[in-house]
Amino acid sequence: MKNSLFYILASLVMSLCTLASHAETLDLSYNEKVIPAYMLSVDDRFALNVAQKSIFQNDSALVYTRGSNGLIIVPPVDWDPFPYNVSFRDTVIYDRLFLPVVFDGKILPPRLDFIPKDASKETPQFHLIPEESTFAPLIKRVEEVQARRRNFYMDMSNIGDVRYNASVLKSIPKLREEDATKRNFLHDLIATDEAIKVTPIEMEKIDPGFIYWVKSGNHALQVAQNYITHNWSRGGNSSFFIRNDHRVTVNYAKDKITFNNILEWRLNLQATPSDELHDVNISEDLFRLENILGYKAYNNWSYSARLETKTPFFQSFPLNSNVKTSSFLAPFMANISIGMGYKLDKKFESDKRKRLNLTLNLSPLSLNYIYVRDESVDEKRFGLEEGERTLAEFGSLVSSNLDFRVSRYVTWTSRFKYFTNYERVEVEFENVFTMLFTRLLSTTVSVNTRFDDNVPKGGQLGYFQVNQLVSFGLNYKW
Repeated sequence: MKNSLFYILASLVMSLCTLASHAETLDLSYNEKVIPAYMLSVDDRFALNVAQKSIFQNDSALVYTRGSNGLIIVPPVDWDPFPYNVSFRDTVIYDRLFLPVVFDGKILPPRLDFIPKDASKETPQFHLIPEESTFAPLIKRVEEVQARRRNFYMDMSNIGDVRYNASVLKSIPKLREEDATKRNFLHDLIATDEAIKVTPIEMEKIDPGFIYWVKSGNHALQVAQNYITHNWSRGGNSSFFIRNDHRVTVNYAKDKITFNNILEWRLNLQATPSDELHDVNISEDLFRLENILGYKAYNNWSYSARLETKTPFFQSFPLNSNVKTSSFLAPFMANISIGMGYKLDKKFESDKRKRLNLTLNLSPLSLNYIYVRDESVDEKRFGLEEGERTLAEFGSLVSSNLDFRVSRYVTWTSRFKYFTNYERVEVEFENVFTMLFTRLLSTTVSVNTRFDDNVPKGGQLGYFQVNQLVSFGLNYKW
């Protein structure tokens, strides 16, 4: 009994000693006064319990201080429910309905059937488990969102807002912070977009003016075969020869005034083995200049004045003879006429390269002049009396020039002249057919006929003369 009482008293003494030890170490000072822990108020004890986890290191030696207002100063509590690498953006739950639309090529709905919608409504549905207790509402929500996103990119008016394509996306696109565009929607509602500023381009001003002069030309150098009747007034022989033909056209047009000019030079050189006196002879030599001045009257008609001059340049001899048939200014022929002119320029809708140019002159008053300078040339070949050097006669003239481009490769050029002094008739009709093989190679067929009853009649053809030519070679047109 005594021993038990002794142990109880010893335990009580040890408890009092421990309590005294805590009272010394767990003191709270206030204005340099030590307050035992067991004298703390209820509020102070609640604050201590909140901060116990972060303050208590062990059960010994903890001291709390009060501030000037008498409240216990509790150390700050640095507590966060998320790790340090988790941002507020990561805690937001996104709805797929409002995410950027990605084109995945799925046009048809996932559940495609041919059951009428009305029939599905009439059929009663039986579920062993209530639909609300399963994943059916969630799946229905996902399908509804997918259908709305599919309808969005199928609408062509929204094509500019669909920026992603599932077939080219290697990974989930990430928007870097430096690439983000920060915009204030309130500013967009208040402020207006700035107008696009376009800097005007300063271009050099050029006055093209009007083109009054139109120039064109045709040049040919070909090997040819020629046939000439024995009574051809300008001389020559049938043979193979080199054909040299040049034709330049210069036309002027302004308001009602037109001025057309044609310069033509033909020089055909021949080498005939049967000619023992000449190595090279000239079968045709003609230099011709035609000028037509017109003043528009009405439609395609105009008042016109025409001047034509022509002469050979070189001497020409018959085969095995030294008698000249022509030379420079022997003869020299000029024709001046006044009348009316008609001009036609027709294009064909069936072929854009097909074109017809026709010029016609009707001159009731015309003067024809012939001059033979060289006395060794027989003047009777040109309608002059023996011993005379000039001839002037009045009459009427009809002339025309035709340039018909049949196709891209075929061209027909023709010239017609009819003059009469009401006692004799002089007619010239020239035709040239050109067939292009390439831009520079062509074949030319030329048929020139002439009728003049003022020259001596010769052979079976009488006053009718023919000069026929077939040639092949180079041709250049501009």
